[in-house]
Amino acid sequence: MIKKENNSKKITFVVAPASEETESLDFKKLVKHLEKELKTSINLKYSNSYNDALLSIKNGSAQLGWLGSYAYMKLDQQYTDIEPFAVGILKGRTTSNYHSLFIVNSKSDIKKIEDLRGKSLTLSDEFSASGYEVPKYELENIGLPITDKKNYKNIYYVKNHDEAIKRVLQGSTDVAAISSINFEKWFKSNQKENKSLRVIYKSSAISGPPLVFAKNLDSFLKDEIKSIVLDAHNHIDLGGYGGEMERYIDIETSQTKHLESYIRPQWGWKTFALISSFVSVLSLVVIDLEINFLKLFSDSIKYLVDILGRMLPPDFSNLKSLLYSMLETIEIAVLGTFLAIILSIPVGLLSARNIAPNYFIYIIARTITVFFRAIPEFIMAMILVIAIGFGAMPGVLALGFHTMGFLAKFYAEDIEHINKGPVEALKSSGASKRQIISFAVIPQIIPSFIGNNLYILDRNIRMATMLGIVGAGGIGYELQSSFRMFEYQKVSSIILIIFVTIFLIDNLSSYIRSKVS
Repeated sequence: MIKKENNSKKITFVVAPASEETESLDFKKLVKHLEKELKTSINLKYSNSYNDALLSIKNGSAQLGWLGSYAYMKLDQQYTDIEPFAVGILKGRTTSNYHSLFIVNSKSDIKKIEDLRGKSLTLSDEFSASGYEVPKYELENIGLPITDKKNYKNIYYVKNHDEAIKRVLQGSTDVAAISSINFEKWFKSNQKENKSLRVIYKSSAISGPPLVFAKNLDSFLKDEIKSIVLDAHNHIDLGGYGGEMERYIDIETSQTKHLESYIRPQWGWKTFALISSFVSVLSLVVIDLEINFLKLFSDSIKYLVDILGRMLPPDFSNLKSLLYSMLETIEIAVLGTFLAIILSIPVGLLSARNIAPNYFIYIIARTITVFFRAIPEFIMAMILVIAIGFGAMPGVLALGFHTMGFLAKFYAEDIEHINKGPVEALKSSGASKRQIISFAVIPQIIPSFIGNNLYILDRNIRMATMLGIVGAGGIGYELQSSFRMFEYQKVSSIILIIFVTIFLIDNLSSYIRSKVS
């Protein structure tokens, strides 16, 4: 790195007041590192307001700074003379994104932001993204604009998020909008009181607050500052908004590229050993099964060509009968899926660790899901055909019981990964188990519920075809009969009918999933 040895002009680094303890933002280490590398004195200035920090950059009294995310949101409008250049990534995270939260006292009867009408609201000043700009937008979307004072008992404005949290705890405001970073920090440092606050709404992701410099700063100096900041994590422990920083990344670098650094394979000896072990086991399996790939390909090609020749052209002389059999297969799949859904809902709820009544019931429910997944539909259908005879019913029951195990597992895993905020909110208000499930659990899993059911239906149509081979009805029975009679042209027509049906249903399922996702 080329150093500019004599930077006579003193540099000021200004910090906006996101926290009451502004110095907890702790840019001191970064500033000292910049001083050392630039060989220039840097004045670290903590501003009294976001606006003051912005003006410091605009009027030239500060050359560098941290202004919050407002700089991101307004750059293309009135703040074109401010240039962001780096974004901090907190330790333990992969992106700089955060959220605006609406919080209430845990004793409050407010459940959602729509309940704010007639309540008191606390916001940060207008230059705060998570404390003002985003909350303002969210409230306008639900018909409660802050510009209409009739919507609220009072609206208070504070300098930082910590003050907003205090007002909620003290009961001097009903609701406050704050940054998720500040909330997480408060949560960690107030373990005894962490049940005193409740989140009622979380916004979509907000781009992380950048480091900025004045656009008219010397271009050589800007490049040097940027280079030092991006490399700082290799030399010092970084601090910043929210606590300890993993590193700073280029503002122009996409978050996707940043994420790739976390998921890129590490080709060390462990990876090599794992791949070698897999290849060794695979080779032993091939040897044990006495599979000769050369013989397999040399012999099979001749017979395959012969069979394909016999299958052409397809015989559609009994198309009406085949279509009826295909319809029967679809009906078997639909009824089997419906049975699976009915059975899997209670089992799925009981096998979700976070809402199961107790551990004993949880284990029983989990065992049921494993048991029915372990028995293939084919075997189950064979048993049921022997027990109740040929026809559609064995197929319906086999599909229903087997796929119930899968659906229940899907539901349970979805429930275990829901947002805990609404659940905790209802618990704190004294809601019953049924009410929690109805109003906090089910609404969150509806999209995945629909998607999983459509996937199972798609799968069951294919499996219903196979079940017909063991006497469970549908077009599978026609396929087996055609093979036995060496009617290969009829076999090819059946395969084409199955393909077209699956293709149409697959596209319909994809369309429905796109509408509910």
